Amino acid sequence: MTATTHTVERPDTTDMLLIHRAFRRHFDALPALVRGVADADTARARRIVDFLTELNTGLHHHHTAEDELMWPLLLERAKTDGALILRMEEQHERIAELIARADHQATEFATSAHPQIRDQLATTLSALATALDEHMTEEEVSILPLAERFMTTHEWNALGEHGRGAIPKDRQLIFLGFVLQGVPPTDRRKFLADMPFPARLAWHLLGRRAFAKEHRSIYGTDPE
Repeated sequence: MTATTHTVERPDTTDMLLIHRAFRRHFDALPALVRGVADADTARARRIVDFLTELNTGLHHHHTAEDELMWPLLLERAKTDGALILRMEEQHERIAELIARADHQATEFATSAHPQIRDQLATTLSALATALDEHMTEEEVSILPLAERFMTTHEWNALGEHGRGAIPKDRQLIFLGFVLQGVPPTDRRKFLADMPFPARLAWHLLGRRAFAKEHRSIYGTDPE
């Protein structure tokens, strides 16, 4: 009798790099966007705070998916890397603390656009952007290879499904625009090819225009 060999399909984690790139780009931009709000311009302050709130919510769900669906698997299967994985969890906690502080300051800033609160919020957002970049860099260098080695494609895909499921349906095309912004054409085509056909069609027919309008309302320019 010939033994049957079962090959486990391992994930392609490059989609995570695109998600990280989007978070980095916009969290890096937020301190300057906040500082650019004129004193007492509450309308502009509210617009920037709405953008911040949506980014914070998206990041929260992104990290929750990892907390629930990735760290436990890697702790069980990559036992020699337990200290690294625990450090990732601690970094999530630090980032969550900065998000909570930013949310508190942003609520006050949206109603007053006071220069003192503006400066405090910008300082918090700078610290958040730095912490996020440090975390995502280590994750890309050290965690993604572990995910490719120890997780199945099905388990990896569950991370993306968790994140997409947390985005309101009327905002999914906008989020897609933020993810695809500045992405090289080859990576863009690959990312879109992995999506269901109705979603790709909606992006081409509606999403690109809606995203460009959104981008102009935040940055005052068309997306790259």
